[in-house]
Amino acid sequence: MRHKRAKTYNTSAQTYSLVIKIKSKRILVTSALPYANGSLHIGHLASTYLPADIFVRYHRLKKNNVVYVCATDEHGTPIEINAKKANLKPEEFVKRYRKEHAKDFKDMGISFDIFHHTHSEENRKMACEFFKRAQKKGSIYTKKVELMYCPKCARYLPDRFLKGTCPKCGAEDQYGDSCEKCGATYQTSDLLNAYCAVCHAKPEKRTQEHYFFRLTQYEIQLKKWLTTNKHIQKDVKNYVLNWIKEGLRDWDITRTGPYFGFLIPGEKNKYFYVWLDAPIGYVSSTVKWAKTNNEKWEDFWLDKNTDIYHFIGKDIIYFHYLFWPALLMAADFNLPQDIPTRGYLTVNRNKMSKSRGTFILLRDYLNRFPCDYLRYFLTSVTANNTTDTDFSYKEFQVKLNNDLSDTFGNFVHRALTFVKNNFDSKVPPIGKLNKADREFNAKIDALPEKVGSLIEKVELKKALEVIMDFARECNRNFNSNEPWKSVKDDKDKSGTTLYLSVKATNMLSVVLEPFIPSISKELQDTLGIKNTGWSKISLKPGMKIKTPKPLVVKITDEDIAEDPFSAVDLRVAKISSVKDHPDADKLYVLNISLGEEKRQLVAGLRGQIKKEELEGKNIVIIANLEYTKVRGVESQGMILAADKEKDLAVLSVCGAKPGESVFADGISKKPVSGFKFKDFLKIDMKVTKDRQVAYKDIVLKTESGKAVTAEIGEGAKIR
Repeated sequence: MRHKRAKTYNTSAQTYSLVIKIKSKRILVTSALPYANGSLHIGHLASTYLPADIFVRYHRLKKNNVVYVCATDEHGTPIEINAKKANLKPEEFVKRYRKEHAKDFKDMGISFDIFHHTHSEENRKMACEFFKRAQKKGSIYTKKVELMYCPKCARYLPDRFLKGTCPKCGAEDQYGDSCEKCGATYQTSDLLNAYCAVCHAKPEKRTQEHYFFRLTQYEIQLKKWLTTNKHIQKDVKNYVLNWIKEGLRDWDITRTGPYFGFLIPGEKNKYFYVWLDAPIGYVSSTVKWAKTNNEKWEDFWLDKNTDIYHFIGKDIIYFHYLFWPALLMAADFNLPQDIPTRGYLTVNRNKMSKSRGTFILLRDYLNRFPCDYLRYFLTSVTANNTTDTDFSYKEFQVKLNNDLSDTFGNFVHRALTFVKNNFDSKVPPIGKLNKADREFNAKIDALPEKVGSLIEKVELKKALEVIMDFARECNRNFNSNEPWKSVKDDKDKSGTTLYLSVKATNMLSVVLEPFIPSISKELQDTLGIKNTGWSKISLKPGMKIKTPKPLVVKITDEDIAEDPFSAVDLRVAKISSVKDHPDADKLYVLNISLGEEKRQLVAGLRGQIKKEELEGKNIVIIANLEYTKVRGVESQGMILAADKEKDLAVLSVCGAKPGESVFADGISKKPVSGFKFKDFLKIDMKVTKDRQVAYKDIVLKTESGKAVTAEIGEGAKIR
C-alpha cells in the first residue's frame, strides 16, 4: 500500500496564534550545526535534531520562553575541497546544502525558530568578539608551529588536506586534526605516515607562527563545572574528566590560507579554525533571531536567568565539553545547563556506509514514509546516553505496526467510530463513575505531569514508553467495559465509557504532539479541539467530532521489500589488455583488474569500440554475475555499456580505484552469489542529461564519491 505523506503542521513559536505567557526562566536550545558538505541522513536526526525538537515542542506547549536555534556549519577544508571538485566557489557550494538542509528539516517537522548559517556577518563579528575577549583574559598567544606543506600542490595542508595514521591508536587513513576511531585530537604535525589527501605526495614540515587558545588555563574551571553540574550525563562526564586528568593541550585556532573561513583580526592570510567559529554560530544565530523578533540576544547568553541546552552526537564530545565551555568562560558568556549526547545510528547492525548501502538519506526516507513514523521509531529505540542505536526497515515495520497502528491507532479509531455510530458523532454525557472509572480518569489526568517530568530530563524514550503503556491501558479499559454490549441496555454506562475514552484520546493527542506532531494535530482536528498547551483540555458533552479516519497506515512487507538493485555487485575494474575472441567476430576478451583480483571478461564490443579506446580504462562490471562460457571462452562477469539507437559507450569512472564498489544512495547492498542476467534486466539504469548513470534518478557513485558516467546522449539505457 502506498503511504501518503502526513500533512505537516507548522507548530513553531512564530506561527502560534495564542499569547504565550513568559515565565521567568528562559530556555535556549541548540542542535549541533549540520555541515554544509553533504546531504542529511537519518543518523543526524536520531542523535541531535529530533530529541531537541521534542524537547522544544514540549516547552512551547508548557508556555515556557524557549528558543530553538540552529545553522549550517559552512567553513573549513572539506567544503573547500568539494567546492573545487564541483567547480564552484565555496560560497556558492554551501548555499546548495543550506537550502537542501532547510527543506529536509521542515519536511521532517523540525521546528527551529531560526535556521541560520555560519558564513554570515553576524558570525564573523561574534567570532572576532570572542577572540577579543579571550585576548583580554590572556587566553590567546602566538607561537611557532611546524606545519605540513605539500610541494606538489604548493600549499600548506590544513587538517582535512592531510591524512595518515593516528598517533594515539594507530588507526590508518585518519585526518590531520582528529581520529574518527578513538576520538583523539592532535596537531597535524603529530600525524604518522602523513600524505597529502589531494595528490598523495609526502608533505614537508615548515615553520609558521600561529595563534593558540590557552585551554590549559581553564582546566580547574572545566573540572569544577563538570563535577558540580548535576544535569550532564554520567557516561560522558567520566569520559571528559579522564581527558582532563591526562592533561589538556592548548588549542591551535589558526589555519593558513588558502582557507574558507574568517580572517583573524589584523592578519592577511591567517584564518580562524572552523571549530572556533562553528559553535559561536549558536550565538550568532541567536543574534539574528533576536533582530528579527525585536528581542535581546544578551538575555540568553549573558543573563544568568537562562538555561542553555546543546544537543549533540558523541562524535563531537571533545569540542563541546572542553573547547566550547572554555571559550564561553573566556568571553564571560553563559555555560550550558546540559549537553544531551547520543550515540551513533547503525543500519542493519552495521556502521553507516555508502559502499555497503547502509547510508539512508533523510530525503530517501521521506520519499517513502511520513515523517512521524521515523520520529516515533527513532525515539522509541534511542536511550538518553551514548549507546549506539540500530535501524532496520524490518524492525521499523514491526514497531510501527505494533505500537502506532495496533495499540494507539486501533484504540483511537475504535473509540471515535463507536461515538459516531452510536452517539451521532457527539461526545456522550458522563454518568456515574465506578471505582474502575475513577482510577482510569485519574490516570488520564496524571499523564501530562508523568510524561513531562521525563521530557524535562531528556528521557524521551522513557516518556514515550509511558505514553504507550497508557495507550495499552486505554485498550484494556475499552475492552473490559464492553460498550458494544452496554449500549443496548445501559446507554448511560456505555456513554461514560466513551466519554472517558474520548478524554483519553484527547490526552494522547496532547502528550504525543512533541513526538508525532502531524498525527497529533490530525487527531485534534478530528476531535474538533485546538490544543494550546500541556494541560487538561476541557471536554464537554455534546461536542461534535468529525468522521474518524485511520491515523496510521500499516507498513506491509511490500513497502519495505529490498530493491532489485540490492542484489547486484557493481564494481570498478581497470582494463589491462584487450584481444580478439578466437572464435567470434563481434567479441573481445578483456583482462581486467579489481585491485588485487584479476579476471577475464568476454564483451560484445568488437567492431563498435576500438581496442586502444578500451585499454587502461576504468569501467564498471557486474562482479557477482554467474560465470559462463561464451563461444568456448569463460567470462567472469559482465562489462556494462549504454546504448541509444546506433550509439554505444561503456560505463566509466574517472579517479576511482579498481575494486571500488558502486552504489546508489539509500539502497542497501546485499549482493547474491551467482547473480543471474535475467535479474539484471529488472534494474532500469539510464544516462542523465549530465551524462551520469542513474538508477531511479539516483546517480551511481563509488566509495570515493566518483560518479559513474557514459559518453552518450540522455536516456541511453544500460545493458
